[in-house]
Amino acid sequence: MKILVTGGTSGIGYFTIKELLKKYDGKEIFALYRSKEPQKELVDLGIEFVKGDLTDQASLDKACDGVDIVYHIAGDARENLPTQMYYDANHVGTKNLLESFVKNKCKKFIFVSSVGIYGYKLPPYPIKETHPKKGDNAYQTSKWLAEQEVFKYSKKHGFFATALRPNYILGPRDRQLAPKLFEYILKDKKIPLIKGGKAIMSLVHHKDLAKALIMCGEEEKANGEAFNIVGATTTVKAVFEKIGAICEKKPNFMRINYQLAYTVGLLGEAIGKITRKEPSITRRRITRFVASRRYDSSKLEEVVGFKPKYDLQKTLEDAYEWLQEANLV
Repeated sequence: MKILVTGGTSGIGYFTIKELLKKYDGKEIFALYRSKEPQKELVDLGIEFVKGDLTDQASLDKACDGVDIVYHIAGDARENLPTQMYYDANHVGTKNLLESFVKNKCKKFIFVSSVGIYGYKLPPYPIKETHPKKGDNAYQTSKWLAEQEVFKYSKKHGFFATALRPNYILGPRDRQLAPKLFEYILKDKKIPLIKGGKAIMSLVHHKDLAKALIMCGEEEKANGEAFNIVGATTTVKAVFEKIGAICEKKPNFMRINYQLAYTVGLLGEAIGKITRKEPSITRRRITRFVASRRYDSSKLEEVVGFKPKYDLQKTLEDAYEWLQEANLV
């Protein structure tokens, strides 16, 4: 057995590898890396490595040589990137990997997609997997295109493929969302509370997502299927209140009109381009925190038997503990 994991340096990738190590020897698990050297934390796990890049077809051909299972976790969800970067990383990169996968006659392809493929403008009831797909930005559209490629190749070439659609992913090793959320509280920043912070959001712990990925890859009924995955559903205001309780600091809420907040986000992006620094507020972030989105994950439980282990409290506590250890807050 030979297993290839892309995106191993992410929180999802790291815990997926740790979950795989419960079932396979480290010599059977290969992480794709593109930096000069593999990340030390991954090296310490005792796995193998193969150098490659999703934009380099030759390197992917080599990486997939002899591989049985691919866990494709790599992608780019960072905010305020040039549009083409999302398509190159998420859509084109996935298609390149699939080409090498097919060429090497690999057997299973497990993909991390996103509930973003449904867009932001959703009805108030929980969204099922059959809901129409309509990305509202380049990231969401690029992930939907990538997911379609996975199942198109699977159908054409007859291999096992499945996909998981998470929303916000939090927990240990999160360097994107968690630092921003906790920074609002720890640095007494004003938290823009749009429409009372009543917008609904869902989160999932890295470890729960990793566990679900492994379970999907092992369940034959998951072949050809995509699943929403939800660990906790709550309001934006409740998330910040929970973080405040964990940090023992009261959130500094600031009620603000949506249009004003959107304009501030636009200005923040413009200033960010000039200073080459990531803006603290962007239009995408404002849109995300004002749009209520509920997702139905019952299909994952019914078909695969997965139930989340981590609730909102534990997810945020684990994220904070790791941020402190990593000196990120």
